[in-house]
Amino acid sequence: MKNLICFFLFLCVIACKDVKEESNSDRSEITPTPKTELVDSCTGIDLKLEILFSRSGFLEQLAGQPRNENFRELPDKEKVTYLDLSAMKLTKLPQELFEFKNLVGLNISSNNFTDKKQLFKDLSRFSNLKVLRLNWSKITSLPDNIELLSNLEVLCLASNRISFLPETIGKLTKLKLLDLTNNKSLKTLPETIKNLTCLQLLDVSGTRLSRLRDEVLQCTELIIIKGNAAKIESLPHAIGNLTKLKSINLAYNNISELPKSMGQLNNLEHLSLSGNDIVTLPTEFSNLKNLEFLALAYNRFKDFPEEVLELHKIHNLWLNNNSFKSIPSEVGNMKTLTHLLVDHEIITDDNIAAIKHVNSKLRIIRQDSRRYVKGGKKRKN
Repeated sequence: MKNLICFFLFLCVIACKDVKEESNSDRSEITPTPKTELVDSCTGIDLKLEILFSRSGFLEQLAGQPRNENFRELPDKEKVTYLDLSAMKLTKLPQELFEFKNLVGLNISSNNFTDKKQLFKDLSRFSNLKVLRLNWSKITSLPDNIELLSNLEVLCLASNRISFLPETIGKLTKLKLLDLTNNKSLKTLPETIKNLTCLQLLDVSGTRLSRLRDEVLQCTELIIIKGNAAKIESLPHAIGNLTKLKSINLAYNNISELPKSMGQLNNLEHLSLSGNDIVTLPTEFSNLKNLEFLALAYNRFKDFPEEVLELHKIHNLWLNNNSFKSIPSEVGNMKTLTHLLVDHEIITDDNIAAIKHVNSKLRIIRQDSRRYVKGGKKRKN
């Protein structure tokens, strides 16, 4: 009960009611209201995005909450703002749940709801609902009436069996986080994704998406894009328009070429592109002056990508499992670089010694990212 009360205090800052009664400490959790009309309409939940690990601290806090198996016995139901009813063998929402009239967040993952359309109709009765977690629920498609949940800011649909999303998902215009991880039958996003102009985190990892469609470029509030281990072959040519991006993880896809406009991502700090088919970097890549982490392991580089030498804030650089035979000693002049991963077979001791001569503090690690792949090729060339 103590944990539930504490978590209620945490969620008070995002509830639609009792705003006037918030303490000063509660108000510190609210994102300051910027001046532009678009961003004004996007204020609400602070996702607490952690760029290096491309994750939401807000969701991690939710994950730490206990399941409410005995939710029917909770007192003061109108004061409860979050419930976890995951893995309770539910086939429909219990009637007693509707006594919790001020729910802001609800986790009903790992259940098997028989009538999905009725489920979303029932969920719409919670007018304050902003967070819905519906992972591991054997969902094959979302019904059109998902649009009824117009106040949603966080929608987690990971590890379902979704093969397509309805166009009506574009009516969830307050959505800030959309998690579609491991929906292995999902091949495309709807055109109306462009209407999610408040979206900050999009996760399509483990899907069968072959591209990030151009309409994503209209989601100009995006900070994190995750799409590792999908089937992505190309990026939008104008991806540089997403100037608020700080983290991109598109590792282990089928990308062979990067758009020149990527050099316009001035706020980008974390870029993971390992396990693709990239041969060269565009010249404009050297403009990513705020990049701190770059993973290019297991691509098709035959020559060292010299564009990385201009990245003056890099701390971690992963270049292993490529086919270039040497690394220029100038890498040692990259003043912020602390960790350099190089190929475990091709790069010689003399080459490493030459780099260490320039920067003795640089940690150079021989790495094989394919060491656990039985019979797998060590490099693609």
